[in-house]
Amino acid sequence: MIPSEQYKKIFGDQKQILITQGPTSGSDRRALDDPTEEMINYTERMGIDTIFSKLTKSCKSGSLGICCKQCALGPCRSKGACGANVDTIVARNLLMMVGRGMACHASHSLHAASVLQKTARYETDYTIKDPEKLKSIALKLKLDTSQGTESMALQVASQALSDIAGNKTSMSFVSYLPSSVVNPLLGLGVIPGSVGKELLDENHETSMGVMADPTSLILHAARLGIADIVSMIIGSELQDVLLGTPELVQSKIGFSVLEKNMVNLVVHGHDPLLAEKIIELSEDEGLRNRAIALGASGINIVGCCCTGNELIMRHGIPLAGSNLQQELIIATGLVEAFVVDVQCIYPNIVNVAGNFHTKIITTMKEGKISGAEHIPFDEEHSDRAARRILEVALENFKKRGNTIYLPKGEPKELIAGFSVETCLKMLANINPEDPLKPLIDNIVSGNINGIVLLAGCTSPRVVADASHVTIAKNLMEQNVLVVATGCAAQACARAGLLSPDASQYAGDGLKDVLALLGEKAGLGRPLPPVWHFGSCVDNGRVIILISAIAEKLGVPIMDLPIAASAAEWVAEKATSIGTGALTLGITVHLGIIPPVLGSPEVTALLTQGSEDLFGGKFIVEVDPERASQLILEHIAEARRKLGLEIFTAENKLEIQRSMVIGPNLSLIYEKGKEIDVETTWIGVHG
Repeated sequence: MIPSEQYKKIFGDQKQILITQGPTSGSDRRALDDPTEEMINYTERMGIDTIFSKLTKSCKSGSLGICCKQCALGPCRSKGACGANVDTIVARNLLMMVGRGMACHASHSLHAASVLQKTARYETDYTIKDPEKLKSIALKLKLDTSQGTESMALQVASQALSDIAGNKTSMSFVSYLPSSVVNPLLGLGVIPGSVGKELLDENHETSMGVMADPTSLILHAARLGIADIVSMIIGSELQDVLLGTPELVQSKIGFSVLEKNMVNLVVHGHDPLLAEKIIELSEDEGLRNRAIALGASGINIVGCCCTGNELIMRHGIPLAGSNLQQELIIATGLVEAFVVDVQCIYPNIVNVAGNFHTKIITTMKEGKISGAEHIPFDEEHSDRAARRILEVALENFKKRGNTIYLPKGEPKELIAGFSVETCLKMLANINPEDPLKPLIDNIVSGNINGIVLLAGCTSPRVVADASHVTIAKNLMEQNVLVVATGCAAQACARAGLLSPDASQYAGDGLKDVLALLGEKAGLGRPLPPVWHFGSCVDNGRVIILISAIAEKLGVPIMDLPIAASAAEWVAEKATSIGTGALTLGITVHLGIIPPVLGSPEVTALLTQGSEDLFGGKFIVEVDPERASQLILEHIAEARRKLGLEIFTAENKLEIQRSMVIGPNLSLIYEKGKEIDVETTWIGVHG
């Protein structure tokens, strides 16, 4: 941590940058949940290096973002030999970071679009599993829907491919964003062209001797952020078409989802297309009989990180852990094959696997690792690749050694499968004609004070999971609905917050909402207070839902009582997601200090400047308790501006709150004043 005095010297009393020293807990623990902590201790006793033991102190210059190594005149710090000042250096480094993050999601979406196109031509082993979703996308893009499924698929795929690899001046899938956001961004020049063109411009601008205007560099980062949001929407929407749109499903998370008497195959990464085929072929009778002949009771497919998030949403496949657990999962000694695709994959897994029988299998041309076995995945022969991977896992079962270790504790129960369609389906059970109205009514009434997205990674630089879980609990207690994606969702799951039983931690108003929606969803139990919205790319789902609420209310996104938090962010993707969200008008909390504080100008642009331009800003706060309060204050201010009451645990006895049900819903507050309406009330708290 950089000393507080150094921040104060640079920034004075800027309110948006909150200075705190030390870790998020005084504990010596590395992880919040006991099984992860136990596995860390076990690997250390075994002399196995993991991310927890290899983590080094941050470079101070790198942490401030003031290091430039663009050419052979350097590396330079604070001021380049060429004359580039610290503001240019920091802005240039940030733009490159956002560009790399955006490239990850765009590459993912390009793959999905390519598979959709080839599937429509009958050139792959895939089928279109959700033609209705495909039609809804085509209508959104104003395409011809009269010529059948294959025609629609080709048109949609063509638009997506052109958005990513074409030469457009504006991405077609920007149509998913509300006009109240798009029109101002057009005026600022922040609506992106095709991804390839934007990345070409970014690489040119950040090379030696080109762009030296920090404001222009940051505006380009904002443009790449919007391109990232749109790329995530493309990937999420097209995967639903190919693999099916998620529905609510019950499953589990924890190391103990690995089975001692089964062939265990773990899938890790972010692109679920091959993993989908592995699941499908794991049911093959011949392969299952072969597993039994080898002495196993069957084949157990287990998820890790975001590929795992995709599989749990569509199939209920259990999760062993997130990216921070990947080495520890292998260290159980129970994994026959650890299959990876792209992103958030530590090269060290090969070294950890060297202590066990585990085969590390890479599958994507972009994601090869020295020392791993590579089984290439191409969409035309996905069944063949999946079968070969399963065969390798089966062959490896008989090589399993006696060094097996599972931590104490049972896996945690969870509910996943939330999507925009899932939410609207539940709400339509209350109001079929206007499904969004029950949600909006409960925001207005204060049963739901606001909505906050927890996104991003889990970090070993803090007590892993602790920041996400602390913020989630503090928010739900104040009737804030929490939606979560990626490893943040898994952090909440490990703490039991994705279970219906966790609704006990919610405020009274939110608790009533969860109970009613759980009943309407046919669960017979409340919904959990944290909704698992999927993988990193599925942040696009959250943006679609927020955009729908904004359009329904006729207000820009920046006016909604919403926020996002990346409390333990690590990857470049988090910078592109956060920058995109900020540009849409969403205030974003960062719990890990970003490498921009070496430049007062860039810091001001991302806080005061961004709020003036876009309505969103970054809040940097490493203490999750303080961060929770800042997020709640932001939501309260947004409610005040909308003329809505502020509901807290302290004033709940002063203000009558209720859950509104039935088709004749009406807003109970208008500009802060109660109005007389005929409604049906349940769960009144007075």
